[in-house]
Amino acid sequence: MSAALRARRRAALVALLVTALISLLTWQNAPFVRRLDNAAFDAFQRFAPRPYDPAVPVRIVAIDRLALERYGQWPWPRPVLAALTDRLTDMGAKAIGFDMVFSEADRTSPEEVARSLSRFGIVPAPAYVDGRTHDRIFSESLAKGPTILGTILTLQHNDRRPIVTASPSILGTDPRRALPLFNGADINRPELGKAATGVASVSLTPRDREDGIIRRVPLLARVGDRLVPTLAVEILRVGEGESGYLLRGSDANGEIAGLDPAVTGLRIGPHTLNTTADGAMWVRYSGSRPERTISAATILDAAMDDPFVREQIDGHYILIGATAPGLGDIKATPMSATVPGIEVHAEVLEQVLGGVSLARPDWASGAERVTSWIIGLLIAGIVVAAAYGWGAVFASAALVVLPVLSFLAFNRHGVLIGPTVPFLATIGAWVSAAAVDYLGARRERREIRRQFEHFVAPDVIEEIARDPNRHMSPGGEERDLSVLFCDVRHFSSISTALEPSDLIDWLNGYLTPMTEAILEERGTIDKFIGDAIMAFWNAPRRDETHARGALRGALSLVKAAEAMSVGYVAKGFPPARIGVGLNTGPCSVGRIGAKSRLDYTCIGDAVNVASRLDGMTKVYGLDICIGEETVRQAEGFAFIEIDRVEVLGRSGAALDIYTVAGDEDVAATDAFRTAKADWEDALAAYRARDFGAARVAFSEIAAQPSLAIDLGTAALEMLTRIEELGLKPLAEDWDAVYRATHK
Repeated sequence: MSAALRARRRAALVALLVTALISLLTWQNAPFVRRLDNAAFDAFQRFAPRPYDPAVPVRIVAIDRLALERYGQWPWPRPVLAALTDRLTDMGAKAIGFDMVFSEADRTSPEEVARSLSRFGIVPAPAYVDGRTHDRIFSESLAKGPTILGTILTLQHNDRRPIVTASPSILGTDPRRALPLFNGADINRPELGKAATGVASVSLTPRDREDGIIRRVPLLARVGDRLVPTLAVEILRVGEGESGYLLRGSDANGEIAGLDPAVTGLRIGPHTLNTTADGAMWVRYSGSRPERTISAATILDAAMDDPFVREQIDGHYILIGATAPGLGDIKATPMSATVPGIEVHAEVLEQVLGGVSLARPDWASGAERVTSWIIGLLIAGIVVAAAYGWGAVFASAALVVLPVLSFLAFNRHGVLIGPTVPFLATIGAWVSAAAVDYLGARRERREIRRQFEHFVAPDVIEEIARDPNRHMSPGGEERDLSVLFCDVRHFSSISTALEPSDLIDWLNGYLTPMTEAILEERGTIDKFIGDAIMAFWNAPRRDETHARGALRGALSLVKAAEAMSVGYVAKGFPPARIGVGLNTGPCSVGRIGAKSRLDYTCIGDAVNVASRLDGMTKVYGLDICIGEETVRQAEGFAFIEIDRVEVLGRSGAALDIYTVAGDEDVAATDAFRTAKADWEDALAAYRARDFGAARVAFSEIAAQPSLAIDLGTAALEMLTRIEELGLKPLAEDWDAVYRATHK
């Protein structure tokens, strides 16, 4: 398994672990997930509110600024409310609901005024000869019409209980224990509560006003052993003429019962209301609409036969509530931070009558987590099978698609499926996988820089570090390399002549420019072996012209050594003359060594040959000795074929060896052409066994070395061989190959 695949598998595993962690942390609808989902649902509501239909028979009769200007400050005397109720009843209101509680006696009633003034010794005349009170007048109006009064449920304990006229029917397991529980109530005065057709809760639970925003409304609540419907439910029951409502439990109609009781639905006449397990209803808001509201002043001032007013009231569900600023009944909804509370009840009633549904099913939470796992698995699979780039594309697409799908479920099907959990899983899975990849790549780049900082040019290191997979195959590979060996001639005598401290200075002064020369030509320094240097080209950075680069590097080494020699001699040090062996061929290159210590190096026959060619420079007195494959790949340089040699360790595998006088410019000079022609003529005579002509030719080269290249020592070596060959009969199969006996 390659290192890259192992790294991708590690990243994929981390992505799955993060997905599992997110799924665990968000289990059971964690508060922070709920807040994020709620924020998304709020945005959906604002972007696509419920279409308002003015034909839905719901109207708000508002205690607004106009009404207060016309009929005085709030609260009004109850005869005014009685007149309002009578008018609405006479105009054909289907049901009249008050979003208010009348828990105290009307302070403007004559008996209340008399009681107040009597403390100061004042006895006013009674207002009504029959002894009626304002509350009695109001109660008579309530009794004549289909009216509902509000009641406030509280968590504080008291013994007050609202008068409940509706009787529930239970289908399935009794779900009442699932309903929110209140411990007390702020109720209406008894004569008013008894006169009204129904009494309804206008209270919310903490769960329904989470973050201060009303997203749900409880349809039913418990106070002791009594079930109290919310205002929208009770006004719907009264308007439909129903004596009660049907409450379904968790195993109604063949449904599977859970461990805990739960509400699965509420039916009022022909209307079925979708509920949460605790009997609440999600509200799909349309937002404030002026068509929905009519001022109480308009009702009180209008003639009974006013067609416009009667059209707004006849056959409609009427909700009476305060909308004027300063009366305090202001709520926050997803649509606005300042909405009169009566509008929330109107929105619920419109939603039921309009057949609009909004629900968060029991399976929604499971679907969100299954989606998160699918995304996590897909990201992990893409990371392993493909590349991080495709993983990023998929994650980006998922981050766009998830909110879109969530919105479509909301807008088209009225289903609340939150995007938060799969959204977090997508981000977590991808970011964790990318982080593991980034940290691994960073560690790999750091290791590459550490390993190559002294052996490869800085710009080459950066190029490799940016894309190590392109330049370095994990575990090594077979690659065509140009390998160079360089060492100092007569180093043993130099080390003997110098003190140890001077020898270190000498070596440092030698190795530094040698290293710079190799790096300048983008070579890779493999290792230093005492005075010897091993370097190669075409790894780790790929270079199609590596043979030419290696040749330029070899020539630079010779020039650098010549420059050093001048400085060394001036300091009293021995001169530095080097020999360079250069060969090109297939090698195995990569990290080689023990697990605790790996070095980037190359091995192979081409490496061994390069080392032997370095040794051949001593035999022929050359600065550079080159293999034939390097010459083939670097055509155009000033090459001269020196001899055919069977180096030590390669029996039966002779190769032509060359030297080089310089680059293409040198190859074009007359001096080089003459030197090359002279040597080739001498070598041809030698190989043709014309030793007399060869002796003359090599002697001339040795006596008068060319200005282009000094081949004098090589010529003397060839003359020595000719003399040795003349001492014994020449074998018939003599092939003119020199067989080296040492490195």
